[in-house]
Order: sequence, then structure tokens, then C-alpha cells
Amino acid sequence: MRSSAHLVVSLEVPVAWGEQDLFGHVNNIVYFRYFESVRMHYLERIGVLRTHAESGLGVILASTTCDFKKPVTWPQRLTIRTGMSRIGNTSFTMDYLITDEEGATVAIGTSVQVMYDYRASSKIPITEEVRAAIARIQTVPT
Repeated sequence: MRSSAHLVVSLEVPVAWGEQDLFGHVNNIVYFRYFESVRMHYLERIGVLRTHAESGLGVILASTTCDFKKPVTWPQRLTIRTGMSRIGNTSFTMDYLITDEEGATVAIGTSVQVMYDYRASSKIPITEEVRAAIARIQTVPT
């Protein structure tokens, strides 16, 4: 990730005791839950959750990655940030950054979402409404 300026939605979370594994640090699967939580806040802000409820048009997760940079333990507080890094015809890529209380990077990640018609069970082009909503909250890096 070249810059974090495009990461426009953030969420602060306390590390829960039960998120740690046998090795005494946050288990790797938990990071994907953190990504999911901030992603849902982003999708809510651009209206995708409302559109899904009204018409069955939404997004479906195609892939996700996480690079672990530093172990995290209880009782730390984390900041999870996300934003768009690419918008295509039917899919878009989101970047993620997780930092600890000191601002150190603990993980970075990506996810690819595909616009999806849940009633027809097929991918669809990203709507102009979604593109406009994204443009209202951020500039996508080139």
C-alpha cells in the first residue's frame, strides 16, 4: 500500500480476551473479522446494504488477503481503516490497515467484492448510484 490517504472509513475495536489463541496473540482469522466489520461500515455509507435489502442488489466477497506485520495481544485497542483502491466494471478492491495504540502497523490487507444480483444469482455492473456514492466519500488512487 503506497499511501493510506484513501482509507476513509475507520473503526476502533478493543481486542477481546477470547480472540487470542494458544500462542497468546490474536488468532489470524480474527483479522478477517476486523476487515469485515469495517467493510460493512463502508458499504453502509455508500448505500449498498440498503440497496441489497430493497432490491437484492449487493456485493459478494470474491477474495481477501492479510499480511501480518506485528503480533497483537489483549488488552490492546486497534484502529481498522478501509477505502477503495480500484473500481472496475463489476468489481472493486478495498485496502485495509490495522494499527495499534501507538500507530504501528499490525496488519494490511485487501479484498475484492463483486456487484451481485442475489435474486438472479449473477454478477452485475457496478451501478452509477454506487459509483457516485463512492466518489462522495473518497478519491480512488490511480
